[in-house]
Amino acid sequence: MLNSGMASGEETGFRATLSKDEISWLNAHPVIRFTGDPDYAPVEFTDAQGQYRGMGSDYLGLVAARLGIRFEKVAVNSFYEALKQVRDGQADLLPVVAETQQRNQYLLFTAPYLRFPAAVITARQDVENWSLEALRTMKIAVVHGYNWEDWLTHEYPDVDLVQAPDIQTALMSTSFGLADVMIGDIATTTYFIGKTNIANLRVVHQLEQNLKISMAVRSDLPMLRSLLDKSLANISEEEKRAIAKTWIRLEPPAWWKNPTFQRVAWFVLGALGFVILATLTWNRALARKVRLRTLALEEAHQRLIQSAKLESVGRLAAGVAHEVKNPLAILQMGVDFLAADIQPGSDAADVVKDMEDAIHRADVIIKGLLDFSRDKNLAMRKTDLNEVLRDSLKLVNYEMNHHNIIVEEALSLELPAINADPDKLKQVFINLFMNAIQAMGRDGKLMVASESRRLKKEAGKGANATGKFGPGDRVIVIKVEDTGPGIDPAKVGQVFDPFFTTKPVGQGTGLGLSVSRTIVELHGGVISLRNRDGGGASVVLMFKIA
Repeated sequence: MLNSGMASGEETGFRATLSKDEISWLNAHPVIRFTGDPDYAPVEFTDAQGQYRGMGSDYLGLVAARLGIRFEKVAVNSFYEALKQVRDGQADLLPVVAETQQRNQYLLFTAPYLRFPAAVITARQDVENWSLEALRTMKIAVVHGYNWEDWLTHEYPDVDLVQAPDIQTALMSTSFGLADVMIGDIATTTYFIGKTNIANLRVVHQLEQNLKISMAVRSDLPMLRSLLDKSLANISEEEKRAIAKTWIRLEPPAWWKNPTFQRVAWFVLGALGFVILATLTWNRALARKVRLRTLALEEAHQRLIQSAKLESVGRLAAGVAHEVKNPLAILQMGVDFLAADIQPGSDAADVVKDMEDAIHRADVIIKGLLDFSRDKNLAMRKTDLNEVLRDSLKLVNYEMNHHNIIVEEALSLELPAINADPDKLKQVFINLFMNAIQAMGRDGKLMVASESRRLKKEAGKGANATGKFGPGDRVIVIKVEDTGPGIDPAKVGQVFDPFFTTKPVGQGTGLGLSVSRTIVELHGGVISLRNRDGGGASVVLMFKIA
């Protein structure tokens, strides 16, 4: 929409030169509807925001300022639709149009206010000194339906035309050598050369033939045509040059806008980016491998230290056990002798009973020390771990019933057999079951599950951390979980240490889990403990399938 202030009272400026009839007509028609080609840049076009732009818009703005009226745009999708809108009375004015005999039937044209010479555009370097007759031997690109196609067909009926649907396609055909030259008006061709940055095209000649642009109104608006003529004639040469300078630029595009340069630059940048990305990825992978290898070495070093410590503790424990066991046997015989001569229910009988309990507790500790220190030889044979689990559960069945604990089994029916010492593993499972029973007290649930699976890249921490398993290994996984209170998170990492216990003084040696870990590791497996999200403890054992 193009606006101008409305004059009132005494007319000033350009309106002062108009007749009373013209002033009266303008006052009666303050809004003029116009339409035009939405894609004829830079002469006229509709931009991305739907605004009317181009040379025609600038001239229309000067006319609006002189006449003191407002121009209102009627939107269309094509120039032919614009012609139809005016012909049907839906619009009053076409700001940019060339006069033809057919259009004279329903339009009144102003004097031409724009003239564009025909420009000869080429990418060839040998088209310098030539004549119009040379066109007969060339392939000439033109926009189908434009005036230049009609002129060439009339003047040179045997010319070889390369018809394009639009200006940009015609320019690209010439740029890529599909046509020798392109002929079009200098305004639109040079505008699209600058817009598309086609660096190898140049204007080599301007023909005498011109495209004459006028404004046109409906045939029933002769007063408007007269007012437009007067307004256009009043536009100064300086104003015309300013408009032309804004929209017609003949200077070649900057070298950095050259499409060839841009394609090469993008290719180089893409290749460089790929190299940088590949280098970063390789460095990250290498750093990760180094970090994992360093972690594995540190853990191996810690295992060696721990193994040496346990070996020393084992030798010490064996020595202590043998030295203490004989005195305990003597004490037990003495207590038995005294008990035979003491009257039941007396104070002396209570003292003897406390002595028997203390000797029994010491004997349990001695047996634990012997288990911890004894020879690590295993009686290996083909073993079904499900069968070992069921036998272990039978042995603790009385304790389960006594504490009202429910056992929930989820043992895989397709569990393969492995080479193992079933008696040693039974000792491990019984120890885990008894620990769970003591932790739950009464009215709990013990969950025992087994499965076989193949480890993925993100294998569990307990498997990878020891370095015993890797991605792709087939393993048997056994879970023993309870609904007890769990382990203090600060002490979870100590549960497998020798002599560590959470039981009250006198109720545990702290060797059960340590012995269990030793047995599992002798089988090439791993054992880990964590607290369950829903409460209770979860022990996971993992054995490799050969």
